[in-house]
Amino acid sequence: MAASSGSTVDVLIGSPRDSFMDAVKVILKGYYPYQLRQFKTVDEALESQNFHPILALIDGQDGSNSTNEWVQSVKMNFSDCHVIVLHSAAAPLNFDAIKKNGADEMMHINFDREFISDMVLQLAPVEMEGDNIPITALMPVDLRDIEAQMNINFDVYVHLPANHRSVLMRKAGDILDEKQIAKFLGLKQQMYIKKTQRKEFFEYARTVQSLRNSPFPVSMTEKFHRSKKAIYEIMAQFLNGAATDFSGGRLIFDKCKEIIADFELTKDLDKETLFTEIFRFTGNTRTLYHDCICLSAYAAFFAQAMGWGPEKRESAALAGLLHNVGLSQMPVAMAEKDPQYYTPEELKEFHLYPDRSVNMVKAKKVPLSVEISEAIGQHREKVNGKGFPKALPGEDLSDLGKLMIFAYRFMELTSLREHRQAMPPAQALQLLRDNSIEATDDGLDMLTATTIFKKYK
Repeated sequence: MAASSGSTVDVLIGSPRDSFMDAVKVILKGYYPYQLRQFKTVDEALESQNFHPILALIDGQDGSNSTNEWVQSVKMNFSDCHVIVLHSAAAPLNFDAIKKNGADEMMHINFDREFISDMVLQLAPVEMEGDNIPITALMPVDLRDIEAQMNINFDVYVHLPANHRSVLMRKAGDILDEKQIAKFLGLKQQMYIKKTQRKEFFEYARTVQSLRNSPFPVSMTEKFHRSKKAIYEIMAQFLNGAATDFSGGRLIFDKCKEIIADFELTKDLDKETLFTEIFRFTGNTRTLYHDCICLSAYAAFFAQAMGWGPEKRESAALAGLLHNVGLSQMPVAMAEKDPQYYTPEELKEFHLYPDRSVNMVKAKKVPLSVEISEAIGQHREKVNGKGFPKALPGEDLSDLGKLMIFAYRFMELTSLREHRQAMPPAQALQLLRDNSIEATDDGLDMLTATTIFKKYK
């Protein structure tokens, strides 16, 4: 049951580190109904008075024994309290063992960050009102799931990134007319709903699909959310400290292929449809999981624009899905910083992530081809030899690697970032083509960029 507007709920933060509390405050910034209270020891938490937590966020960075003590103690003394363990690469944990002791969820404090707020709202739902709802408490919806003049059973928001405001446009019970929907489409503006109203939206969207006599009543928004959840489950396999055999690696591989099939990323499309599909992934806020889906889609669709067949398109899509898992190995403190503000030491650490992605895929025995592994390792290289992790010159990069470099740069330009609007995709394609010809520091392969641009024009 969601807390009513204006009420508060207790949340236990279990960690000896002030830095852990600081990280949680960032993740839940703007979630005003939550009253966060840190306890540095188990005994301190158990001796607290007038404290009735419905959620506990436990620091898993001290290893399994400490984490298990926290989880067991919280579950025994606060029977209605859900427990999320936030872990990092500093101390790999066996997820199954800790879940058996009562943890509801195991989540990586950096890599799973966008899902932490989802899980918090799922386990301890609260209602937030007004224009100060944080963007992390909202989810974007696909405008193709909206039907004009039909009553909505959810609140509609638009986010203004420049001033960090989420403005309520329509309340549940209202309608959206064709002019309003057309305005969203024309401005390439994202429509948002509250994550706590996800269920209501999916019900609405299924009704829309039924009225349209769609053979598949699953909405685009639900499909996208389901795929992100599937990627979350895939990444959990990489982040789990338990040993993995070849069957576990095969399971990861098969789940990746299911996501690719769900989005129909290798399907033959005519030119107009191909770029319509590419463009519909643009304009969203960047997160690690969103990058997985978007880079997978861009790589597969640009591979088709290059004239490559379904098998190579699938290789591109797989490389996109798994390209950034190595970021989970970075120190927790680096998650709060934009790469442009990294110290020289932090930048060196950051530049290791493509190779770490490859090594983590191999360690989990995922049966990827050499071509795919190479492409994962090369997606941040540049043909001028100024990329990372190995500063490879163009002649040492594979065709798939060069495509991944182009797709990644396109994703950077067309994604929404804090204080910066996304570049329109047509403009981004033009810029990337021009930059490849002029040999700018983008370090793009000219043949790749010009071939894709010609296909678009």
